[in-house]
This record gives sequence, C-alpha cells and structure tokens, in this order.
Amino acid sequence: MRVLVTGRMNPNQLEAHLRPFTDLEEVREVVLVADEPGPALPKLVTEVPHPHLVRAVGRAAAKMFVCVKLAVRSRPHLILSYNLVPHGITSLVTGWAVGVPSAVHLIGGPREWQGGGWRSDNAVVGRLPFPLKPLEAVLVRVIARHDAILVMGSSARRELGARGIRGAKVRALPASVDPARFTDTNEEPTYDIVTVSQLIERKRIGDLLNAVSVLRPRSPNLRCAIAGTGPQERSLRDYASFLGIDDCVDFLGFCRDIEAVYSRSRLFVLTSRSEGLSVALTEAMMSGLPVIVTDVGEASDVVRAGQNGFLFEVGDVESLAGHLSALLEDPELVRTLGQTAKADVVQVSGRARIAELSRAILHDISRS
Repeated sequence: MRVLVTGRMNPNQLEAHLRPFTDLEEVREVVLVADEPGPALPKLVTEVPHPHLVRAVGRAAAKMFVCVKLAVRSRPHLILSYNLVPHGITSLVTGWAVGVPSAVHLIGGPREWQGGGWRSDNAVVGRLPFPLKPLEAVLVRVIARHDAILVMGSSARRELGARGIRGAKVRALPASVDPARFTDTNEEPTYDIVTVSQLIERKRIGDLLNAVSVLRPRSPNLRCAIAGTGPQERSLRDYASFLGIDDCVDFLGFCRDIEAVYSRSRLFVLTSRSEGLSVALTEAMMSGLPVIVTDVGEASDVVRAGQNGFLFEVGDVESLAGHLSALLEDPELVRTLGQTAKADVVQVSGRARIAELSRAILHDISRS
C-alpha cells in the first residue's frame, strides 16, 4: 500500500505519528507533502513544493497542488492529513479529485473545529476574534465527508458524536511512543520539574512559572526546565526574572534529544488551556515520570489521579503547586507513580499497539 500524507508538525511529532505506518509490512511507501523534509524514516519520502510555486500561490495551495499531482501520478491507497485547516481540506479535495479514500487526523482536538477553529493554532482561523458558528458547521461537514476520521481519544469522539459524526469511521489513534527510546534512569536528576511545549499563549507556561515561584522559598535548590520554542519565549524569560526565579529556570529551546532531558528530570508538568493528547505527555510517562497536567482534551484517557500522576483545572496554580510540593517531598511516591505511568502508557500509546491500530485502519479502508 502507498499512503500520501500532508500536514505540518515538528520532527518529533512527525515521527510519533508516521513511524507506525512506515513500520507496517503492508506499507510500501509513505509520501509526505510538507514545507520542509521530514524525519529520516524507512519508506518515507518528502515532497517539498518548489519555492516559486509557494511564492505564487501560497503554502497551502502549493501543497494541495503537489498532493493532487502526486495522487494522479501514483494512485495512493489513502490520502491522510494531520490537522483540519488547511490539510484536512487538502486531503478531502485531493481524494475527491482522483477517487482515492481520504482520512483526517484531528490531532489538535475539538478546538480544530469548535467555533470555526478560532482558538486553534492555525495561522488563519486561529486569528478570529470570536467563534463563528457558520464556519464551525462548514468545518464539521468537511470532517464528516472523509472516509476515515481519526482522533486522539474519547473526548474528541464524544464531541464529534454530539455533532452527528459517529460510527466505525471515527477512530482513536494516539501518537506512538517507542518504549526502547524512552527509558528511566538511576542517575541523580538535574531538574525537579520539566515541561515540553511550544511557547505560545495556549500552553500557559506562565502558570508553571507562578507555581515555581510559590515553591521556591521552601525549596531553594529547585530547578525547572522548559523545552520548546515560540513567540512567547522573550516575555516568559522576562516574567521569570520578574518573579525572581530566572536563576532556577532553564529555557532549553527545541530539543531533538528530548529523551535525555526526561531522563534527567523528576516530574513532568503540562499547563495547557487545551490539547488533543499531548505527545510530550505520553513521552514523559514512557520515561517513567509522574505527570501533573491540566484536565483537558484526552489527558484523562491516560492520567489516573493518584496512581500515575495528577490532573488539575486550567489556571489553578495553587493546585499545581500543591501536587508538585507533595511529590517532591516523597521520592518513593515519585518512583511508584513513575513506574505505573510507564506501564499505563504502553497500553495506550506504545508503538506496537499504535501499529496494530494503523494496520486495522488501512485494511478497513482498502476493503471499502
């Protein structure tokens, strides 16, 4: 089978989502249409639109043009897109144009379509100043017309069901995590707290800095790592300085060897206002870290409060600081929760499980 893919993700996300497909014996080739070359995976080929074409029609239209051209030439068995706007539209149009099944993977969760995507990360609809119900209705119809609709977990399935999209073509397919890549360590950690995140408003990194400032007076040796890049980096650095914690917070930038960062950390935190199922969250759990994350998106599919981590409400800095304090004062509880976190996430996002789910999706589409 040949799979044509379009989407925009960082290299870690691409590997987590595409590796299960390239691992399958049934898959001959995966062709990724993207703005830049994808990760070095077996069977993966990247097609980048020519710069002249991008300048002439824009990135989204250029990728749609390349997708249609490739689909006409190679007749893939499936056209798969990651994120709804614009890539889900590209997969739907390309599939319709050449008579090939299309699938959209809504990795960003319900915010991709709710209110027309006004709170999504998309550079166009994400700039809307308020929700637009007519645009939401259009996006829901685009989703429904795909032959397969992939989501990150149970919350998104319920949200789609409430809009009349349900049944066998809606499937949960989390990003995969390789147990061999993420391993815990017996070395003394460098960081007490780590988060891995884009530095954007939706991620609410300021809440983590506030929690660190609460803990610092009674934990003078506390250290926190923030891995990731984004437009808020300068303002977050300034805020850490304002709080007087800039000496204990390290901004690491984008880390290709994120597993090494996890192996040097005690606890993982995610403060997002919204998520699908965070790849960073599942990778941290696979590394044997207890997790303290906001109760949004699909987090409750994998986080069992008091057993492998804790959930807290968005913006509740007091609750976040309380969970962090309790764990940092109890190394044995950290160890126990970390072991459970690793065992739990293998069942949800382990590479072998996601490969089997991917195989079932491809087989069902090929028979349809």
